[in-house]
Amino acid sequence: MTNQRLILALIESQNEAADELLLEALRVGNEAEQGVVLDALVRRETTRGLGGVVERYADLPESLKLVVLTKIRSFYHALRECGRSDDSARRIAAMKLIAIGRQGKLAYVLSENLHDSDEALSQTACEAMVALARWVATETRALQRRPATKSPEPDGEAGSAGSAGPAAASKLPEPYATLIDQRPEIEAAVARAMDVHRGKHGADLLRAALLLCDWPGSKTLAILHTAKHGGQSPIVRRLQQPPASEHVEAFLLGASHGGLRSHFGVVFSHIEEAPVLDALLRKTHWLKDHQLQLCMHQVTRGTWWTEHELVRDIERRAPEDGAAVAEWLAVSGMHDVMQDTHLARVLEHARNNLDARLRLLRIAMSRKRAASVQLIRAFLTDGDERLVRMAAREIVRRKPADFENILLQLMTNAPQSVRKVISRSIGHIGFDHFWNRFDRMDRPTRKQAGRAMLKLLPDAVQRLARKLGSGPIEQRVKALMIVQELDLIAALRGAIEPLCQHPNPRVRSKAIGVLGELPQVESDVLLDKVLNDADARVRANAIEVLEATRRYEYVPLLTQRARSSHNRERANAIKAMHRMKVGTASTALLAMLRDERSEHRISALWALRQIGWWQLVGEVGKLAKDDSNLRVRRYALGVLRGIAEVLQMERKAEGA
Repeated sequence: MTNQRLILALIESQNEAADELLLEALRVGNEAEQGVVLDALVRRETTRGLGGVVERYADLPESLKLVVLTKIRSFYHALRECGRSDDSARRIAAMKLIAIGRQGKLAYVLSENLHDSDEALSQTACEAMVALARWVATETRALQRRPATKSPEPDGEAGSAGSAGPAAASKLPEPYATLIDQRPEIEAAVARAMDVHRGKHGADLLRAALLLCDWPGSKTLAILHTAKHGGQSPIVRRLQQPPASEHVEAFLLGASHGGLRSHFGVVFSHIEEAPVLDALLRKTHWLKDHQLQLCMHQVTRGTWWTEHELVRDIERRAPEDGAAVAEWLAVSGMHDVMQDTHLARVLEHARNNLDARLRLLRIAMSRKRAASVQLIRAFLTDGDERLVRMAAREIVRRKPADFENILLQLMTNAPQSVRKVISRSIGHIGFDHFWNRFDRMDRPTRKQAGRAMLKLLPDAVQRLARKLGSGPIEQRVKALMIVQELDLIAALRGAIEPLCQHPNPRVRSKAIGVLGELPQVESDVLLDKVLNDADARVRANAIEVLEATRRYEYVPLLTQRARSSHNRERANAIKAMHRMKVGTASTALLAMLRDERSEHRISALWALRQIGWWQLVGEVGKLAKDDSNLRVRRYALGVLRGIAEVLQMERKAEGA
């Protein structure tokens, strides 16, 4: 409580000794004490006390430096007086704080020190001017990138510009209000320094002037039109050379307003730095300057932008700027395939920004109809339903090669609105397209496309039933394959069962194989006919149906077929007997392994591998070593390798 009263007494004191006491406490106190003292000095608002804070600013802790910057407006008079002090150290500290605190209203203090004979003072003043110019340029670009907001309207009826100006300015966003309040002072100070100063700091002042030449009303840009201005010649000479990336706006505005158009094309063709080209090309595109467009097309038609440079460039940009870069890729003249590769990189960068993705999609849609649709296809899996719908419509409009298959695959997981778009456009040809492409697609793709086709066409099942009931042999077998892969066996069972009695054995064999995938086959009469079919392949498939359904009443028939003259039927019968735990299955398999016919021995080895009956591994070893048929020996060796791998995996599992 005593300390608080003392601090309050010092704040209210009119004696200059109070400032000295507080400044001494600021010098020797710890961070907490320094915070209290700093607050007291700010509340006193004396030039002497605040000037001492300015002088000691560099020695303050970081937290207190931040406090000073947040209350920098309270230091206005102190900064002005310190900037004109007889103490060089205090003047230097004041100029640095003017730059750090962004006090453009005090730019005239920097101008006064710029012409001082002391090199340290003039150098600090120049550096502070450049820092303020860089802040203005950077803040201007940041504000230009922000989305536009509606300007606040003054209360009451509209008055004159002079009367409404302060009220309107007070309602502007703080960064914008700060910028328009201080920028004119900074521009005027730099322009004045360029006119008067002839020292060795001319290059730095030129850089500051070019940073501020980023809009037509700039006072430093007006130097180009001011007769006998001391800075005119340096600026003209600099604008006749290739620009740095930070001076692109000055380069373009100078070419448009300073009578330097005749030099522009020559300079442009000699620019080799990718960042400068990047900035120039995008800025000229935004300016819609057709002459600059022509110059751009002369610079190797955009091939200067490699994929590595593109990735490095867009990673340091906001997604909206990345989409703006994509516009240049679209008009750069490079091949569609290269464009798609580069634009895919931009899209990856903008995955979390809807506006940027929409802009990219519109860029892709605006290209010529015969252009690549690779980028548009990338939007078919976008997270936003509206973009997917737009991309689907564009695919339908362009009709690229294989576009039906592209859209049919999309039908599986697409939203309802997208499916409606696809259904309206390709529904009438969806089934025929899937039927014709079925044999050329891999299994996962055709299964996905088939499911999409079923969603797209309500009568797809009826169409398949008609294919099963009529047509050539190959067509019926193909229809059975489609029914099997799309899990439509139960729905089309009535159309499949008659095919088990078809005259062609291929159709009968495939039909009974497909029908066997049902949980149970209820028609015993049908199964009896198939088991007694004249074709061995049909009987073999029927035996697999018995195995799947475990029909024990057919065990005597299986025992008989285990001695069949057809190797596949015989092997299937032994495998079915093993699954039904018939004791004679091992004896039948051993007899088949010792059969004189090589195809029977190979089928027996296949059955042994399916069953996993490794008790007969000795017989397999004999076949691998001594069999007279090379095919049998090779197959037996393959079985032995499989046994070894299984045993090795079991040992690893036991060890774990």
